[in-house]
This record gives sequence, C-alpha cells and structure tokens, in this order.
Amino acid sequence: MRPPLLAALITALLAACSTPPREATDILERQVRFVCGNGEEVEMRFFPRQGVAVLVRHGMPIELKQQPSGSGFVYSNGPNTVRGKGEELSVEIGRMAPIQCKAADSKAGSSAR
Repeated sequence: MRPPLLAALITALLAACSTPPREATDILERQVRFVCGNGEEVEMRFFPRQGVAVLVRHGMPIELKQQPSGSGFVYSNGPNTVRGKGEELSVEIGRMAPIQCKAADSKAGSSAR
C-alpha cells in the first residue's frame, strides 16, 4: 500500500471511531431544588450515567460519587453525604447534624429517569 493511501485509510478509521459531542440534555439527567428545615435551599444535579451528583449549597458545587444503597440513593465524597428517597433529602456536611430537606421542584432532561 502506498503511504498516502495508508495515511488516508488510517485517518478515515480514526474519524469513524470518534464519538459525536453530546447535547446538554444527554449529560444532565435530573436537577432538583430542595428547601431545608433550617431555611436554606440546596440543589441536586444528578448524572446517573456517570455515577455522580453535584450538591449546590450556598452557590458552591460539591461533586459526590454514587454509593451502594438498599433503598433510595446515597452520594458521598467522604466528608459530605446526601441520602434521599422520594422527595426527602438528608444532607450531611462533615460533623454537622444532618439537614433535612424536601423537594421544591424538579427539572428533567430528555432522558430523565
């Protein structure tokens, strides 16, 4: 095979293997705002395909990894943990007492669960 033809073949094969960019609706699966018993609001952004969620508290995002759960869901990064089931959410920040929250609303992407 001639070098220019081989180079063209390799380029075509590599282009065929590349993945197309994902749309934002494919990435963010579910976003839920919670109102907590202490008066603050938090937001959870769930990315189940990646096995992560982001807790937004006081405007600061905290990435959490999905953990095994017998019922509901659990996401944690060690010092920060969120546990939830249905519209209930418990936020554990370090050694603070857990903050109990309830869902205020939700926005689902095109592929929401």
